[in-house]
Amino acid sequence: MPKIVGLVLIALAALGCSSVPSRITRLAPLPVVEPVTTMTVPYPILLLHGLGQKADAWHGNATRYYLNDLGMRDGGLLHVDRDGKIVSSETGRNDGDLYVMQFRSPHDSINAWRDELDAAITYVRAQTGADRVILVGYSMGGLAARAYLTKRYTDHHVKRLITIGTPHLGSVYAKVWNWKTQMEDCVAGGNIIAAPLCKAALAAIQGSEGNVPYDAPAVRDLRRPEDGGVYLRKLGKYAHPLDVEYVSVIGDVDVSTELQHLSEAALQEIVRKALTMLSGDVGELFEGGDGVVSRKSQDIMNIEYFTADPSRKRATRTIEVGSVHMDHLQTSTEIQRISLDEKTELKGAGMYRLGDSAAIAITYADHIPARCTVQVRVLRNEQLVHESTLSAAFSQLIRTADGIVSRMVFPLPSSLFQHEDDLRATFTITNAWGYAVKSGVEM
Repeated sequence: MPKIVGLVLIALAALGCSSVPSRITRLAPLPVVEPVTTMTVPYPILLLHGLGQKADAWHGNATRYYLNDLGMRDGGLLHVDRDGKIVSSETGRNDGDLYVMQFRSPHDSINAWRDELDAAITYVRAQTGADRVILVGYSMGGLAARAYLTKRYTDHHVKRLITIGTPHLGSVYAKVWNWKTQMEDCVAGGNIIAAPLCKAALAAIQGSEGNVPYDAPAVRDLRRPEDGGVYLRKLGKYAHPLDVEYVSVIGDVDVSTELQHLSEAALQEIVRKALTMLSGDVGELFEGGDGVVSRKSQDIMNIEYFTADPSRKRATRTIEVGSVHMDHLQTSTEIQRISLDEKTELKGAGMYRLGDSAAIAITYADHIPARCTVQVRVLRNEQLVHESTLSAAFSQLIRTADGIVSRMVFPLPSSLFQHEDDLRATFTITNAWGYAVKSGVEM
């Protein structure tokens, strides 16, 4: 018994001599977290090209902002091999923030692209450990993304979908599928009078084809419902998940201004309007567009599923650009910048013990956490006694029960805690877009 009492007295004496303020010793230790090292963003970005294109549509300005300005890590180009498996150009690498999809056929059906995208999302999640991804679909790539979401309505893995110049309601240009298939049927019919005329017309149609055959599955799927298109009418009726953030980037060319320069943008838009008029859609004659797709068709909120119930429109944004359809990705980095524009979401904050010191731990969610800064101010009896600012280079991407978030830890001088007076801390998180979130924590 005397030995035990002696040990207790020694321990009490040691505590009395400790240089750690009692206010710090009462704090809970900083929680151990699971770090994420396979990416620097919580949601990897997957870029999808459009009809008749390849992955190189995302070269140059289209990705410069992501890689250079935002400092994202390039995850490489993804494509499907003959066995239906996703193959990456970055062999042996298992991390990345930004991936580019290369669909097997540039003019296959939307559902074929959908299935390849499904495999790509599974691959990216397996490589990075991400819970969800951000999809950026240019033109038909946006429709492949929508088809994936409707197929995976209850088990999708998408945080945000950005569609750029996507023909959600179809494009009048896709009516060429009708013209070519009708001429082919006419020739095959063997009518002694009609067949020669149809054969000549078919030859003229084929002579105007570029790298996308007019009777390709993609062109068939892109037809407007009023032009006989079945696919988009059905897709527009399907339920789209409402926990996805939808952003429509809409091209709207000012024809009157562009005509003064005899620009290609003006000519393309005039042709689109002429084709619209020839199709009998006088009401859309005055509808703006990007030379290929009408303004109305580019807005995802105009599909039937969203128009049938206005309450479904609560999670969407539209962004207008003044470029022609083929130039949306190359004329400016503005599309890429604003596609990720979002406010930071504060997830939590608290005081903890970090060794012999105290620290404020702040967790937050942001699309580009590495571009955030956090300022902390400590007040004693409402008088400023400490101030510090850290960039997100000092933050850590961690996995929590709520998903992947960022945590920044601010060590504080022990001298602040020598007395039992009134202390409180306020902090401000400012992200790449200038949005600021303010809060505080009791000390």
